[in-house]
Amino acid sequence: MADALIAQIRSKEEFMQCFDRDHTRRVSVEKHIASLNRKNKSWNMVGYCEVCEEASAFLLDWAYAYDTPEGKMPNYRERIVCERCRLNNRQRFMAARLMELVKDKYSNSSSIYLYEHVTPFYKAIAAIPGANEVTGSEYLGHDKLPGQIIKGIRHEDATALSFNDCSFDIVVSNDVYEHVPDIEKALKETCRVVKDGGMLMFSVPFHAGSSNTQQRATMQGGVLTHLLPEQYHGNPVSAKGSLVFYDFGWDLLEMCRAAGFKDAHMLVYHSFMYGYLGQGLQYMFVAQK
Repeated sequence: MADALIAQIRSKEEFMQCFDRDHTRRVSVEKHIASLNRKNKSWNMVGYCEVCEEASAFLLDWAYAYDTPEGKMPNYRERIVCERCRLNNRQRFMAARLMELVKDKYSNSSSIYLYEHVTPFYKAIAAIPGANEVTGSEYLGHDKLPGQIIKGIRHEDATALSFNDCSFDIVVSNDVYEHVPDIEKALKETCRVVKDGGMLMFSVPFHAGSSNTQQRATMQGGVLTHLLPEQYHGNPVSAKGSLVFYDFGWDLLEMCRAAGFKDAHMLVYHSFMYGYLGQGLQYMFVAQK
């Protein structure tokens, strides 16, 4: 990746060293972009989409914006949407890394499972050359059976997947695990269905200043208990959204290893050319079986 920062991180200390490098300059540009567009409902940023493999106009707006001492800031992580593939910032980075992996390691064939089906991300991954087996699903409710097909959509519960052991080369989760009632069980299930030598690639909202994950809600015997004020994120198959169960911290990497993965690391990135902006540094996670 030209004109980009990208690095593997395995600890909070490593993250802070990487975070401090040019962070002030990157954030200053992000703030300047916001200040220039405060009167605009939306605007475009020209860049290069790694997924489309073409120059593109990336859409930005004030959806999910948040306040800072300097004024309102765009939610760069959830926006910067490519005009062609319709993927946002974090989705494009995930898709691009998956495309590289399929090309370099699984050029003959690959089996991929996504915790989504009705999204532009699923459509983009299903079209990757060499990704000859792409399975997607949505969570459609506790009263459905894992693997059940409902109106053409496969239902799966992350804590009780219907797939056989060692079914997939790669499992991809885009901002799903924070909505799962039992993250340790979900990670063990994911490890179970990943082939030996395969991997899990995932993103979650992450609290880089926190060593430990904080649980916001529990589900015991079908009874939901809120430990912190309710928080919901958008869900393509639910108007209400999805309840957040966890605010993840650095122990997430150890959770992956405890679930059976041999290694786990954070992948940090930032690039103005590719439209990977937000708080000076963005990140996703990789766990290798």
